[in-house]
Amino acid sequence: MDHSCASSCRAFSFLTTKHFRSWSEIRKSAAMADWSELPKELLRLISELIDSPFYLLRFRSVCSSWRSSSSPLPTHLPLKFPTFPSATAATPSIFSLSKRTLFLINPPHQTPHRSWLIKIGQDTHGHTLLFHPLSRFPIKSNSNSNLILNLIDLPVFDIEHEFILADTCPTSLNALYMEKVVFSWLGSRKDGFALLTIHISGRLALFRSGHPDWTIIPDMLTPYDDVCVHKGSLFAVDSTGRTVIVGLDLSLTPVADPVFGGDKKFLVACESELFLVDKYLSSDYLCELGGFDDDDEDEIYELGCERAVRFEVYRLEEMERRWVEVGSLGDRVLFLGDDCAFSASASDLGIDGGDCVVFRDDTFNVNALESGLGVFHLDKGRISPLSDYPSISKLFWPPPDWIGLHGLH
Repeated sequence: MDHSCASSCRAFSFLTTKHFRSWSEIRKSAAMADWSELPKELLRLISELIDSPFYLLRFRSVCSSWRSSSSPLPTHLPLKFPTFPSATAATPSIFSLSKRTLFLINPPHQTPHRSWLIKIGQDTHGHTLLFHPLSRFPIKSNSNSNLILNLIDLPVFDIEHEFILADTCPTSLNALYMEKVVFSWLGSRKDGFALLTIHISGRLALFRSGHPDWTIIPDMLTPYDDVCVHKGSLFAVDSTGRTVIVGLDLSLTPVADPVFGGDKKFLVACESELFLVDKYLSSDYLCELGGFDDDDEDEIYELGCERAVRFEVYRLEEMERRWVEVGSLGDRVLFLGDDCAFSASASDLGIDGGDCVVFRDDTFNVNALESGLGVFHLDKGRISPLSDYPSISKLFWPPPDWIGLHGLH
């Protein structure tokens, strides 16, 4: 059994490796190795460790034995949740929960062409939408609602998931509310789930399945900046860098002392490690904006904007309960988006080098999809526009020709 277990783990690792060629070749290789003979109980245990619906679909597609030994993940999470408790709410309203998945799509046949990062989600009507990986707003395209993206014969890898809470009632006091939320199963999927987000007051808000309402956790020395899931636990960091694990009993267990200095903190889970990115902002930046309608199209408005001026990156030393500044990320690239932060290796992305942070700037921009992206290189210690890094820029929209989404450029 031990030998079979090791073989199974190697088999599934082989299925999900970023160096594999195509799904049709995966199935052919599985047939040649006769992995269908693995014990069904072992297959069931392996399938329960797969938390990606995309990977589980591929796992179940290997053969009838693998399919009958596993159960599909729930295809639909609860979509409606109560809004935060408010004594001033005139009419009840509800939050909608939407999930988006970030995919890395590699070219077929190991051609030297670039890889592509894209985020895919659905609107409230079930229509598929494409998103820039670092933006919460869908890419505008006349063909977007009719796209067909065939992933069968392309090496596609599930990089990250993000969850968004938004109020569905346009007349609600929360109508403008849209906030990042992190989702975590509680042990086995049969045990339920939890959601963690940051309330408009800066406090943490926790929703547990089986409970009718959100709970606002009163503890707040300073407002919280970010939340994430790491090693199955819910983490939160406040504006000073004080970092805690949030328990289902509403307890807050400190895991790292504050890191003072920057203006905005981000948590980035990277395999077995957790990073803190400290973003420094300058508020003395003025940007010009043209007229809002035809009557004042010649008018120019000046707005005060914040822009990033530098970053510092820290790694959590759990045993010492402190953040340790890192001078280099090596091959790693950290991405800071509107509603998620994630990491990937430069070799997996197929870009020239890592050791950098790719981010959305807070500078006001009418068309923030195409601009407002910057790269902070740790070795150089400076921020550059995305256009200075062509290999990184090509990861994003528009899609490469081999994707087959012609007409969407």
